Amino acid sequence: MRKKTKILIWAGTALAAITATPVLVWLSLTYQPPYYRAMMLQSTEQRHRGARKFVAQGLQLRNDICNEPNWEAIFSDQEVNAWLAEDLVRHFADQLPPEVHEPRVLFEMDRIVLAFELQQGRIHSVITVVARPRVPAGNTVELTLERIRAGILPVPPDSVLDRIVEYSRFMGVDVEWTRREGYPVVLVRYKPNLQRDDIELEEVQIRSGQLRLAGRSDRTRGAFYRPTLPSRRVLQSTFPTRRLHLLPPAGSIPIGRSSAIPTS
Repeated sequence: MRKKTKILIWAGTALAAITATPVLVWLSLTYQPPYYRAMMLQSTEQRHRGARKFVAQGLQLRNDICNEPNWEAIFSDQEVNAWLAEDLVRHFADQLPPEVHEPRVLFEMDRIVLAFELQQGRIHSVITVVARPRVPAGNTVELTLERIRAGILPVPPDSVLDRIVEYSRFMGVDVEWTRREGYPVVLVRYKPNLQRDDIELEEVQIRSGQLRLAGRSDRTRGAFYRPTLPSRRVLQSTFPTRRLHLLPPAGSIPIGRSSAIPTS
C-alpha cells in the first residue's frame, strides 16, 4: 500500500511539473521588468516636451559639429525615451525590424540598458540588453554586452546579435560583433562622408540618467560650410526691381462717370 502511495505521489508530482513547465516558461518570457514598465508611464505632455527638447539638442549638436572645433552634448534617458515614443514611431518606424516594438533606454553609471518588446508569434517578450560602452578609437563605439534576457530568462547572444548585425548592415551601419573575455562585444564604426572627413567622436560617457557625447572637428582637414547670405549685387541680378505703376496726382482724375478707366 505504501509503495502504491509513493508511486502515485511521484506520478502526480511529475505530471504537475510537466504541466507547470510551459506555464512557467511563458510567464518567464513575458515578464516585464519594473523599470521598463516605469519608462512606459510618461504622460502625453511629458513625451511631447521631452521629444521637442531632444530634437532641439540634436540640432544644436549638429550646429556645434559644423562650426566648433570641440563639441559635446548631454541627453537624458527621459528625453531619449520621449523621442522614441513620439517621433520614432511616427517618422522612423521603418528603421526598426518589424518584430521590435516600444524600445526604451535607461542610463546607469557606465552602462546602458536597452529594453524592447519582441513579438514572435503569440509571445510578446521584453528583451533586455545591458551594455558597457567605450570609445577605443575615433568614431568607433565598443559595446560590451554584460547581459541579454528575454523576460527573466537568459538568451544566447548568437540568436540575437546575428539578426541585429544583419539588419544593421542592411541599413548601412558598419557593425560587427566578437567575443572577448567571455563577453560578446559589438563594434559600431562611423564613417564620415567624403565632404566631411574631419568629424571624430572621442568620448561616450554614461552617468546616472544621462548620456554625454564629446568630440572634435578638425578645421585643417575638413571644410566648414557656414551659411552665407548672397551679396546685394547677386540679389539684384537674380530678382530685378519691379516697375511700379505710379498713380497720378490727387485731383487730376475727375470724379464722376467720366472718371471710369476704359477697358480694352
